[in-house]
Amino acid sequence: MIGPWKKQSALKVGLGVGLAGAVFLALRHSFGRPLRAPIPDSISPAIFATRIAPTSLGEMVYHISGSGEPMLFIHGVYPGASSYEWSKIYPHFALSHEVIVPDLLGFGESERPTSGLDAVDYAQSLVEFVHEVCGGRKATLVASGVGGALALLLASQHPELFSKVITWLPLGVARPVRRQLAAQMLGLSGVPILRSVVWKHYLSKRPFIRSWLEQIGFRDPSKVDEETVAMLSTCASQYGAERAMWSFLRGYFSIEMNDRLSRILAPVTLLWPENSPIFPLTDAEVILRGLPRARLVWVQDHGLLAPLAAPDYLRELIETELTTSDRFAA
Repeated sequence: MIGPWKKQSALKVGLGVGLAGAVFLALRHSFGRPLRAPIPDSISPAIFATRIAPTSLGEMVYHISGSGEPMLFIHGVYPGASSYEWSKIYPHFALSHEVIVPDLLGFGESERPTSGLDAVDYAQSLVEFVHEVCGGRKATLVASGVGGALALLLASQHPELFSKVITWLPLGVARPVRRQLAAQMLGLSGVPILRSVVWKHYLSKRPFIRSWLEQIGFRDPSKVDEETVAMLSTCASQYGAERAMWSFLRGYFSIEMNDRLSRILAPVTLLWPENSPIFPLTDAEVILRGLPRARLVWVQDHGLLAPLAAPDYLRELIETELTTSDRFAA
């Protein structure tokens, strides 16, 4: 289905090349090859300022606007993942909250560490990030996919930092994200893992990104737009973008949450798709049973990237959940 790809011409880059701003490392290509295309400005709305926060594992780029209680949006893990996933939803909440939207390490415009990070590393970087940008104020966490699992891990480790958690399809909580499940979620069951060759000439290319969006990300080919395909493929083509994804495929993002869910003091809303062929309802029920204060909201099956596929629908659900603390079981 995917034709052969022409190899890019090799160009040497000087060791002293410096890159300014948030794209300091993300725009350098490995092995002396040329810089990749810059990430489009549409990764975040114009009213949001773009800043950099230091962590012990690398610098994180984030977008911020608004005032009030902090509200953090954390994206999932897939080829080309970034804060863009929530860009059609989070601007609405800047009217009532200080909205903060980071790119996880290894994704978007954030630094891409040379060594593979696991779930514990990501949790550590996010805790440092929250301390840096929230300054001790409690925040509402909104997260999706593997980012949703990281959000639950954070809330269990530091219950004092979060007032509410809203997760869309948190993956890796009810069952570990092992290689088989990770490959299934990415549609890679029949693809040999040849790492850099597969990534550069297949997984980061538009045809694969579009196919993945149609089958898993959006689950509705008619909703897949050129902006989303371009954004994901551009992010996936950045220097070092494959590192975090191979860590995911190796199972490094697996989180043991069985004994952690009971430590989450904040109310948790679990948004889960009905009748999904990939994400069974039994997984949602396992998570729900482990949480002290939680409620399950069934959602139409829009695929893994519902924040992009159905932003108005998901935004209304999130808006409702912000005002439903009295409905949570204690």
